[in-house]
Amino acid sequence: MNYREILKKLQMVQLATVERDQPRVRPMTMIWWQERFWFATGAQDSKAIQIRDNPKAEWCLLIPGEGCTGYLKGAGVMRAESEPAIRQAFADYAVFVYDYWKDANDPDFVLYEMRITELKLMVPGAMLEQDITNDYLTK
Repeated sequence: MNYREILKKLQMVQLATVERDQPRVRPMTMIWWQERFWFATGAQDSKAIQIRDNPKAEWCLLIPGEGCTGYLKGAGVMRAESEPAIRQAFADYAVFVYDYWKDANDPDFVLYEMRITELKLMVPGAMLEQDITNDYLTK
């Protein structure tokens, strides 16, 4: 199973950040765009504040199987994208952005790219996860 076969344009993942010394997990839409992992949120949202304080994060995407579940899990550093052309192209790709923010330049719209440091896959039914970081980094 190739991780690219699993990913859709938009998918719900569990995103973990850290607030002081406490992990925080919540569901969030992850966007697969230009072969990279992206997240959009409001500038005043608690996760944005947590990411400003500690940009390391991790997400987990469940992969349903017959009678069992696997996962794709990514860890890395969240980087806020400030380039107007990239923000505009992203918003035009993930049009739900316009449901929450007036446009791609809205100061409350924060766009993060997760720079992957670890990518792991556990195929449904498997007992162990596979480290597929190099597969992703050398795409």
